[in-house]
Amino acid sequence: MSSRRFINLLTLVMAIGCSDRAFTTSLPEDASLAKGGPPAPQRVEFTITDAGLSLQSDGKGVYQDDVCGVLATWSPDLLFLGTAYNRIPKSQQAACVGIAPRAASVTLALRHISDDPHVDETPSPNTFNIVNVKFGFGSAAATTINAGNNGTPICGTLGLRFTSVTFPGSSDTIREDLGGGLWHMYSRPWPDNKAYCENGGVVAFWHVSFDLNAQILN
Repeated sequence: MSSRRFINLLTLVMAIGCSDRAFTTSLPEDASLAKGGPPAPQRVEFTITDAGLSLQSDGKGVYQDDVCGVLATWSPDLLFLGTAYNRIPKSQQAACVGIAPRAASVTLALRHISDDPHVDETPSPNTFNIVNVKFGFGSAAATTINAGNNGTPICGTLGLRFTSVTFPGSSDTIREDLGGGLWHMYSRPWPDNKAYCENGGVVAFWHVSFDLNAQILN
């Protein structure tokens, strides 16, 4: 081998070695490419209080995330409660017979007409299947109830909205942090339980009452 070829080969090897060292030393020892991104949502179980309220459970007890199709999660800005979102794994199918699919419902029976004087009307009550209930923890602190029948939502894509910040005329709901990951969420008493509903461009306000407890599991 000529001395020139030897020198060129040695230069190439050194360049590769330096390149590898530059790459590996640019990362800290504990660095991981898999790290980063938002934290995973925490699992939740929740119960719905039925007594005389607009929002009613299916009477089958606690709704627990990833059990019999329920999806219930907590993240820093949202509590999401869905009654029948997930497929039921084979390992749960026997235990979920007679329980799944989980359900809940909301009845609209008292429509708000005006504040001064306060006027309501009582059309024929209609009951709708709950798709999900969401509690936002942003500046608007919105509570949203999404419901409908046969794939048709009762209030378009917005759902029943409680938040005086972005939907004036609607009421704010109450969220109590009871400690230990337990939250109590409920509507204010009538007449301060108005939810905004837009359907086909027509806006209405309904008096909607609910009471539920949510326990963060992890």
